[in-house]
Amino acid sequence: MAHFKLQNIAQIKEAELELGDFTVLIGPQASGKSIFLQLMKLALDGFDIKSTIKRYGYDWNGDKSDFLQLYFGEGMGNIIKEDSRIALNNKPFTVQSILSSRRGREESVFLIPAQRVMTVQNGWPRNFMSYETFDPYVVKKFSEDLRLLMEAGLGAGSKSGIFPQSGRMKKQLRDKIDESIFFGASVKLDKRTPKKRIMLDVGNNEMLPYMEWSAGQREFMPLLLGLYWLMPSSKIQKRDSIKYVVIEEPEMGLHPMAIQALLLSFLELIQRGYKVIVSTHSPVVLELCWTIRMLQQENADSESLFRLFEIPRKSRGLKDIFKSIVEKSTFKTYYFSRENSGVFVKDISSLDPSLDDDQISEWGGITSFGSRASEIISNTIIE
Repeated sequence: MAHFKLQNIAQIKEAELELGDFTVLIGPQASGKSIFLQLMKLALDGFDIKSTIKRYGYDWNGDKSDFLQLYFGEGMGNIIKEDSRIALNNKPFTVQSILSSRRGREESVFLIPAQRVMTVQNGWPRNFMSYETFDPYVVKKFSEDLRLLMEAGLGAGSKSGIFPQSGRMKKQLRDKIDESIFFGASVKLDKRTPKKRIMLDVGNNEMLPYMEWSAGQREFMPLLLGLYWLMPSSKIQKRDSIKYVVIEEPEMGLHPMAIQALLLSFLELIQRGYKVIVSTHSPVVLELCWTIRMLQQENADSESLFRLFEIPRKSRGLKDIFKSIVEKSTFKTYYFSRENSGVFVKDISSLDPSLDDDQISEWGGITSFGSRASEIISNTIIE
């Protein structure tokens, strides 16, 4: 498992994280979760990032600050200072080591950014060069990956179109996405004009353009395409070079039922061989982590997950996934705690609600409001 240790990076004073098969980052806004995830990708994929930036015609002329702005975004050129320390698997990492390297490995981290909704414009993914110079690299790269996926013909030769599409993911997952996000509508390519675009077929020969979709559907579409990219077909388990899948705030715009469908997709990604890292503000994601850790602790049957997701126990594919998850997978949760002197990262993986430590028992503050509300009502009834 990859081990990261950071000191004095932007608002993060100290962080030490060991990634599991499924790792969840929680914490308030602007507590450094996105910075950590982007820094993780930089540490693992630095050479590929440098090569991609150059391939699209950008150059930092030896200036580390300009390189960091090209990667992190405008105004972020000085987040790594003289007293900053970064270690990957106990080996020091520096930005200069990337800038001076002449060879490296293929991309190993696929990052789906929180700003993903801006990657699709007028029903089609934007290309890398359509963004401003100092827009974050991870947004531009994700957008370009989606564009290349669509240009390669996704949905063009399928009668069902882009979604639902057999072979890309388990049928039960497709059904959950359909009933919680698309409600019987299908996503197709509009071939009526020379310019291709993604449309929503709601039946009765009615096709809705992208901007007429619900906010949740627009938020979900780039995420769905990202999942398609990671799940090439039922015959190909995973992208060879990709080891880590990072998904920022997957819950944006989605009802809790739709988030449950996404959780199934995360479990399928793990079963395919990816390590999944999620940053979130959703209690639903943590409820999954807590449930699986409790099942593991009690040596319980993985069949319980069929009840959790309200799925009939007939699917052999899901049975294998659930069994593998409960028996073999590690789940980690880290809280980015904002304190007066900065942000400190704490391992709260137990998520034990009985502990005196509020950061653990209240899941980094995610359940604290509900706990207070329950206490107030209980006291009111007693009185």
